[in-house]
Amino acid sequence: MQPTPPATVAARALLDELVRLGLRHLVLSPGSRSAPLAYAAQQLDREGRLRLHVRVDERAAGFLALGLAKVSRMPAAVVTTSGTAVANLHPAVLEAHHGEVPLLVLSADRPPELRGVGANQATDQPGLLDHRHCRLVVDVETPSADRLAAQVRALRSTAARAVAAATGALGGDPGPVHLDLPYRDPLAPPVGGPWLPDDCAGRPDGRPWVALPTVTAPTGGGEGGTADLVAPRTLAVVGDLATRGQRDAALAWAGAHDVPVLAETGPGAADAPTLLPHGALALAAADWVEAHRPERLVLVGRTTLGRSVAALARDPRTEVHVVSTVPRWADPTHEAAGVHPFATLAERSGPRADPTWARDWADLGRRVEEALVELPGGSHDRLTTGAEVVRVVDEALPTGARLFLGSSSVARDHQLVARPRVDVDVVVSRGLAGIDGCVSTAAGLALADPGVPTYAAVGDLTFLHDSGALLVGPSEPVPDLTVVVLDDRGGSIFATLEYGAKELEDDFERVFATPTGTDVAALARAHGWPATTVTTPDELRAALAPAPGLRVVVVPLDLGDRRATGLAVAERLRALG
Repeated sequence: MQPTPPATVAARALLDELVRLGLRHLVLSPGSRSAPLAYAAQQLDREGRLRLHVRVDERAAGFLALGLAKVSRMPAAVVTTSGTAVANLHPAVLEAHHGEVPLLVLSADRPPELRGVGANQATDQPGLLDHRHCRLVVDVETPSADRLAAQVRALRSTAARAVAAATGALGGDPGPVHLDLPYRDPLAPPVGGPWLPDDCAGRPDGRPWVALPTVTAPTGGGEGGTADLVAPRTLAVVGDLATRGQRDAALAWAGAHDVPVLAETGPGAADAPTLLPHGALALAAADWVEAHRPERLVLVGRTTLGRSVAALARDPRTEVHVVSTVPRWADPTHEAAGVHPFATLAERSGPRADPTWARDWADLGRRVEEALVELPGGSHDRLTTGAEVVRVVDEALPTGARLFLGSSSVARDHQLVARPRVDVDVVVSRGLAGIDGCVSTAAGLALADPGVPTYAAVGDLTFLHDSGALLVGPSEPVPDLTVVVLDDRGGSIFATLEYGAKELEDDFERVFATPTGTDVAALARAHGWPATTVTTPDELRAALAPAPGLRVVVVPLDLGDRRATGLAVAERLRALG
């Protein structure tokens, strides 16, 4: 039997998913590149799952789709071929933007290799309908036979994002959405064969891939996105959130439902009743976690500090639910089965986790804490690892202080602090987790709240990358900020990844660690700021005593210690299984 072309599979999967999410009307303007969508829509119309409307003029098609969606408030789709066809939809998109109408634009396109080379009917379609007037714009990956199943999972997840954005499902502003869909030949389906391969089928019983809170699944089955979040074996992970209040609310919800919770670096709340110490490091106890596999994983915010949470989310035995503070949500694995608005966490009644389950995870937390009381490679006499430095900083800060953590190694070092203090406000920049601007950001925190003792802990490359923050003119207010620089002569974060392996050491230093040889303390003094170098815990504690003005504290470390510490920590935690 002739295999089904990737373009056909992708088009069928996309329309199948949109129907599961509530799409009932699709307007088609004819064309060649859009053939996979045309055939799929025709079949869904025959089956009674979708009402197909055909119009030869794209401008009229766009406004017909707008009319179909305007009163129902459910999204209607318009499909065009590539080229000028898409531009003809602009008037309808403008009306949908200003009228808050959930319009889905599905434009077929040439694949990337045919853009910008003079191919027939090819123009730069991504961005032709831009974010000024569209709630979401996605240049979808071209379907390819070698990774089609993974692409289809991502495509189904993208369909949910499109419907959520178009309808304002998570509190957003309803309006148009543009999905640009490049397809390679062949574009016509084979005769006969299954509708979709087994590994590209959607969820059972007609449920959508991601259940949305205000969009039901008319084709059956799903509980919807507002269903209770808690199953008997539920584990929560709290990632990056914008405010301390949001973090407190997430931890309070978990405590009210007896849900064990792993939290990435962020504001305090160390007294949360179900919070395990050391964040997601507990997942390194691989054998134990395998024996206590959660049936439901609730992700609150964006998880960015490591790969263990993503690995757990990809396990097909675990159902993933995402709680988001904004209309878009974090799901890089494309595995979320449900997405919920942050207000869902205000619910304090309802199901609770199994008491035995909660006790087992609490016991694991205690064992992890015991295993890391003495950090591998640490020394009582001399500071040798980043984790030891961050631990001393955490212990020494005055009550009510604010601590900004660099986005790279230092944020991960903070996970090794067993229970971060609830009386210290921890701030991170994990939006894109870059090292640029960290010192300036910390200075801004200090100037915004001059009565709050403000500190920053950053790596040497992070500090050097933003040395411009030290340029403060004589007429400018000076932040009361103490910057602790963990100077391990380069990008030690890379030593913890595959690039730091022994067999790759010949290439590591120059292209990953990138040491500069800069005397950090001398650089600070050259700008007129006091700087001191410390090597022991006592010296660091003394240097952290509150003082006015901008000052720099440098802690020399060994780049090679970070990988050894990480491996030793992982080995200790694996032994807990």
